[in-house]
Amino acid sequence: MRESLLTASGVPVALLSVPLALFVVLAETTIGTVFTVLLLQTRGDLTRGFLKFMALAETGLAVVALLAALGAPPASYVRLLRINGAAAGVLPGLLVLVVVALAAAAWATWTGRSGLLTWLPPALTCGALLAAMALTFVTLGGSVVDGLAIAVLAVVSSLVLGAATTGMLLGHWYLVTPALTNRPLLRAIAILLVALVVQPLIFLPGLLGLARSPGSVSAILTQNPTLAVLWALGAVGLPLLAAGLAFPTCRMRSFMSTTGLLYLAMIALLPGQLLGHLLLFVTAA
Repeated sequence: MRESLLTASGVPVALLSVPLALFVVLAETTIGTVFTVLLLQTRGDLTRGFLKFMALAETGLAVVALLAALGAPPASYVRLLRINGAAAGVLPGLLVLVVVALAAAAWATWTGRSGLLTWLPPALTCGALLAAMALTFVTLGGSVVDGLAIAVLAVVSSLVLGAATTGMLLGHWYLVTPALTNRPLLRAIAILLVALVVQPLIFLPGLLGLARSPGSVSAILTQNPTLAVLWALGAVGLPLLAAGLAFPTCRMRSFMSTTGLLYLAMIALLPGQLLGHLLLFVTAA
């Protein structure tokens, strides 16, 4: 078997890095959802009921991400990957702060005491968590520029997962109150579409810029054909198709069709993003 796919003990890198990839996906989903809801909330089109629901959903996502970080600490992967151990070591602590901030915001929202300032602590803690995650993986790059590309990829991945999650849940909300304006849902889908287009434009050069990259896209695809194909389908192709169809159906206020399409996008995106991170780790190893 290829050296890039195995550790010294013969265990595949992809298998060993699944817990780390799962943590990253959960953390990015939490971060992206917080910022997407905050962006939509600034326009004043979201109902208080939906904000209450999202406050609980975001807190739940953060708790699950924290459990993933505690179960397989990111700092323990310094023996497998060239990650920044110091930055990785603070990730569980930052997630604790995110959970506390989101729980406080949820309490304020449910008691009718919330406003935009209520979401400042969650935004700041999520921003700090995203920065720490970027610093954790920036050392995988072969140069400063390549490292920055990996950091930008974390931001774009968070937007993809956050916009998809928010849009899918907001679409379900329209099934309960169909008279709502479709503007926030259209914005969420637009964010998702832009992020989906940008993501592969950063991801592929990011793979090539890894310190241990084989140096060409064809070599990466040859070494990891299954991961590459499934990533292309799950993280790019199928979500783009679903989100692209969801935008016009939302404009026509066909919210049931829009919600179904966004649900399909989420079904493809979650494993697609997970496989994308595995492909990144396997190539980096």
